[in-house]
Amino acid sequence: MTTHSKKFGLTFYTGNGQIIEYPKKAWKKDVKDFMKDKVEAGITIAENQDILVKFLAKEKDRMTMDGLDVAESEKLEKKDGEIYIKPQRKKEAPLLIFSGKDFPLVPGYYVITVYHENETYYGLLEITPKFMEKQSWQNMREELISEIKTLSFDFMKRNIQITKAMESALGLNVDMLLRFYIIHEECDYVISVLDELAKTANTRLVINKKRVYDQNKQKSDVHIKPQHIRFREGSYSQTIVYMENTLDVEENRFVKRIIKKLHAILKTFIEELDKNATRLELRQEELREFSENREYKMGKKALIHFDDFRKRAMQLLNIIKEVEKTNWFIQTSDTNEKNIPMTVFLDPRYSILYKLHKNLNKPEESLSVSSFYRYQWKRTDKLYELWCFLQFIKALAKNGWEVKKGPSVEKKDGKYRLSSLESGTVICLKKEKKEVYAVYDGLIPETSKETSRKINPIYTNNPHRQPDLRLDFYSEEKYCGSLIADFKYRDIYYLWKNEEKSRLLRRQFNAYRDVNTKYYKNYEEKRSLQDIRPVKEVWAIFPKEIPTTKDEDYNLRFISLAPSLASNATLSKMLEEYTKNIYKR
Repeated sequence: MTTHSKKFGLTFYTGNGQIIEYPKKAWKKDVKDFMKDKVEAGITIAENQDILVKFLAKEKDRMTMDGLDVAESEKLEKKDGEIYIKPQRKKEAPLLIFSGKDFPLVPGYYVITVYHENETYYGLLEITPKFMEKQSWQNMREELISEIKTLSFDFMKRNIQITKAMESALGLNVDMLLRFYIIHEECDYVISVLDELAKTANTRLVINKKRVYDQNKQKSDVHIKPQHIRFREGSYSQTIVYMENTLDVEENRFVKRIIKKLHAILKTFIEELDKNATRLELRQEELREFSENREYKMGKKALIHFDDFRKRAMQLLNIIKEVEKTNWFIQTSDTNEKNIPMTVFLDPRYSILYKLHKNLNKPEESLSVSSFYRYQWKRTDKLYELWCFLQFIKALAKNGWEVKKGPSVEKKDGKYRLSSLESGTVICLKKEKKEVYAVYDGLIPETSKETSRKINPIYTNNPHRQPDLRLDFYSEEKYCGSLIADFKYRDIYYLWKNEEKSRLLRRQFNAYRDVNTKYYKNYEEKRSLQDIRPVKEVWAIFPKEIPTTKDEDYNLRFISLAPSLASNATLSKMLEEYTKNIYKR
């Protein structure tokens, strides 16, 4: 049982006006109390809203909680790798720690820790889904994890100030961005370790044998030697046993191999940076006279990023080059042994290098990156987008479309599965002589010059040109039309019925329908542009279950889709009907 004096207090304020004080009786002295089967949170708050706190306590008391590492506030205290909230004055305004717009907490449990007068108290905050049941949210998340090997790393990119536009300007792939993130996070520790190893690499006493020659002694030999054996005066020798300190020990051999690999990885990383920087510099030269152009401004910022990336990587590479000149590195023999010596795990110097090597080899599995999967995996609206996209792929497969292998698709155990899902991902599915290209969160070209018959056949000059899903249908390599869908994690139908409140939504959906193409079937370009509306319908997908409804004025269909909804089964039928109409036109 927890006994708790009223010497500190913690109150939560939410964006929708809630003021909730953490119950005094809900504090625990042992965090294991929250690991029981039935867990009751002291406070429950719905997701996707601002969360503010007011912590009243003694001056030396501190408070922290899961997820606080992604909060941004000058009033947060950073100490020994942890982030704390300091006590506030009674008249002080509550402190904003999580913004619903920028860094929302995903549904789940978050442990709160308060350090008060040499005692530690634990509380539990529960974040609940806004538009679906908790179990449905969990099912959605688990399905994504099982179906998709690697998801987009929005959180990681945001943590090193890389926006979607900046990522596009940089031109780096996800693995490169992840490797930079890992170097960015771990470089200081690694440099410290390499510096320490240069001075105090492990040594070990070993027993050795060697032959010692004595010129003053000669062993008598009564035997007659063959004529071809030359006798050397004073060549008497004997074997002696001695002890010596050696640097050529198994952990040094193992780490030497790692350092050589790190050298190669960093060299490749820097070459890739230089290649992309050169490409960007040439583009900047082309745009120089348009210095107010958005692309030029973004390119300018990207070049600064490249410079920062390169400096960090070069700093580590130069330290490695210095280590390669040290006695321990030179005296340690090369090895290809794959077994990891136990000392590597026991000695923190060696374990940090091993960790960096492992993380750079498989960046998507590193703790630095994967931690946000466990604690801040995704906003529910992004999870919902990914889940819905996956349902469309499954529905097409159910209708006989086969996924083709490609950059984002891998074949495992005889089955195709998504290996990644990022903005702009294109999945190709085939059925007889027909093909459909499913584009996730891809930009529709702004002008006809950016289109082609096979890739991006439609364009629009409307600012709303990045739908969550676009399906481009082909038959015998002729473009036949598209379907556009947007995934909205809110009760969009309720909102739509209020014309004033849905004004921006109406513009967005109208823009998705108002696209053009030069390539419709065998039509001449002029006729295709004048007579054809390539997007027959726009689908608004949302998690609230209602009968499928259509707004004829906007050619907009409202479709319910969420884990465990009975209406999910109708998606494949609706897609089949839409596909038939596309090919009949």
